[in-house]
Amino acid sequence: MLDFLVDNDALSAIVAFGLVLIPAIIIHELGHFLAAKAVGITILEFGIGFPPRMMKLFTRGETEYTLNWLPIGGFVRPLGEDFVRPISEEETNRDRLRVQKRLEAADEANTASDSMQSARARLRARGIKNITSVNEARPLARIIFMAGGSFANLMTAVILFTIIGLSGVPTIVGGSAGVVFLEADSPLAAAGVQAGDIIESVNGNYFQSAQQFSDRLSELAGEPVSLSIRRGTETFEVTFVPDTSGATRSSVFISSISPDSPAASAGLQVDDVIIAFNGEPLAAFEDLPERTQANLGQEVTLTVLRNGAEIDVQVVPRVNPPEGQGAIGIGIVPAYNHSGNGVIFVEGGFQQALVSLTLGESIRFSLERILFFLETLVRLPSELIAGSLNPEEARVMSPLAISQFGGMFLQQSIVQDQPVVILNYIAIISVALGITNLLPLPALDGGRIVFVLLEIIRGRPIAPEREGIVHLIGMALLLSLMAIAFLNDILNPVTNLIP
Repeated sequence: MLDFLVDNDALSAIVAFGLVLIPAIIIHELGHFLAAKAVGITILEFGIGFPPRMMKLFTRGETEYTLNWLPIGGFVRPLGEDFVRPISEEETNRDRLRVQKRLEAADEANTASDSMQSARARLRARGIKNITSVNEARPLARIIFMAGGSFANLMTAVILFTIIGLSGVPTIVGGSAGVVFLEADSPLAAAGVQAGDIIESVNGNYFQSAQQFSDRLSELAGEPVSLSIRRGTETFEVTFVPDTSGATRSSVFISSISPDSPAASAGLQVDDVIIAFNGEPLAAFEDLPERTQANLGQEVTLTVLRNGAEIDVQVVPRVNPPEGQGAIGIGIVPAYNHSGNGVIFVEGGFQQALVSLTLGESIRFSLERILFFLETLVRLPSELIAGSLNPEEARVMSPLAISQFGGMFLQQSIVQDQPVVILNYIAIISVALGITNLLPLPALDGGRIVFVLLEIIRGRPIAPEREGIVHLIGMALLLSLMAIAFLNDILNPVTNLIP
């Protein structure tokens, strides 16, 4: 149904913005709203979108519900605040009077027949006991109100991660073996296997490594064996009888060659399989680096298997090679040579499958994911200072970058028909929004909580005007940072960091 989004990055980012960011922000504000109701703080307005106001949807109790022109989330405006800053007592009293008059007028219109009941009594009967501003609430009540948004985001993440756990968590279930060489008259070739195929299971069972697969072939020699083969995007089954003759020999597969290295000068090639060193077969994968180190600066002969033919190549290992290149200048992985079956294979990579968890395991999985995010956030400064993390990888992401990433994961969900991919991203953004809002920075919920804690320590509140100035300065700095992040995400899209 959503196939039209695949390969349409711009449209996918727009849809992801609506799926990821807007709900996360609205849930955040809904958390503030419900927390305010729980502790008795009066909410003047619950807005969908940001001002300017488009229209008032309806009024319920003391709260106006509005629709605003900027579709970037929502907000709640409690009595005593103007978005992020406290307002003066005079302004608060004016708002209080307007709310009280509106409530009494509405109540009198609805209960005209009951003129003997006071307006205050009728308000109490409707559950509206007092019109209470933020600053009039007790410190603990204010902290609950200010932390309510982040709590809602974290609970949303717990629910989403739990759903993911119940649906199935990507889990490594085994290894695989990649065929790098196959003789034309071998049993596997007769069964339809080709070089480049990936072997994923034996008789329906996973194996953990190519070496374990090699051992299984030796154990099952002479018996019919069913193999699951992956070729590109296609998966199929073949059956063959492993040969009982010949032995399994260790060899070395060349996966890469450094430019201007002895290997490049000698004519070694990627996909060559080294089977002997100075005429002696390799007893194990470790033999090659050990013998190479024992012959630095001396010409050695490597016997390689290339396209089914054995070739001798002379090479001189370097004494002081560049960092990361090695004496010969080759990247190597273990290879397993089944001479009787005429096949050589290497590690083909891990296999993943979706494994469903129980409800208890899913809840534990969700909490572990949130804890991992917290640990990563705590480690971030030290890793940046130590240089183990690229600053570009830890840069602040604007809503544009979040939407671009979301579009990428949305397309991946569609292609793989796995909704858990985009659900996982939505949960991560919910965690990020919840935690970052609790940071002790002005204009954020965490910064406002700091002022409440200072009030508890001092025994008296800080003047609303002074607190308001601090939050306004903080908001200006945050908006400036966001503008820089927007510009950076336009000039240097964060998706370019993905391999």
